[in-house]
Amino acid sequence: MRAMNMSVSSSESELRLQAVWSSFGVPPRLAEASLANYKPTCPEQGRALQKCQAFASSGLDNIAGGHGLFFQGPFGTGKSHLSVATLRAIVANNIERFGRPASENCFVGEPVYDGYYCSIVSVVDLLDLLRESFSSDQLRAPARRLLHRCRTDALVILDDVGAEKPTDWVAEQIYALIDIRYRMQRSTFFTTNCSMKQLENQIGSRSVSRIMEMCQGVKVGGDDWRKKT
Repeated sequence: MRAMNMSVSSSESELRLQAVWSSFGVPPRLAEASLANYKPTCPEQGRALQKCQAFASSGLDNIAGGHGLFFQGPFGTGKSHLSVATLRAIVANNIERFGRPASENCFVGEPVYDGYYCSIVSVVDLLDLLRESFSSDQLRAPARRLLHRCRTDALVILDDVGAEKPTDWVAEQIYALIDIRYRMQRSTFFTTNCSMKQLENQIGSRSVSRIMEMCQGVKVGGDDWRKKT
């Protein structure tokens, strides 16, 4: 009887993990990213993996404390992989603490799970959506929903910060988002290909200062794996 109950509990946890994970906006390319299948190719990547493993092992405490990670390095070294994999490790080890909001489609009948909500968002895509929503009634509601989740979710991955074309409007939008997460002590992961100086030029020194206070730095060096044959 005990073994059967454990099997049911394990099955329910797996179903919940699949449902919750599918609501986070994980890019298909990173759907299977895990800390176990990240393969370091240099010592710096190995140290980055160790930092992620340590962060994930205290994941709930880090979320409660509003602590985050700042992944910095050149193209193709696995920054996005590590950020998503770290989140997945935290969720998988504490699935009962993570949730999924109600579907917007009332006919779907999907289960709703209470708990921490999380999001994985490309900064470039977010800014494009906000910009396009100014002239499109159809996009205003989706833009508001995404921005609301970026502001309020317990943990948000903001991917590819600094890839957007720098303008005063871009700097203002990014600072406003970072600042509200900073003030509300919400855990945030950032990834960037920029050096610190480049990032300051892209998004402004105020935003960079906030990021440095919110996050532990994770340097991810090495060669671009996409160029390897």
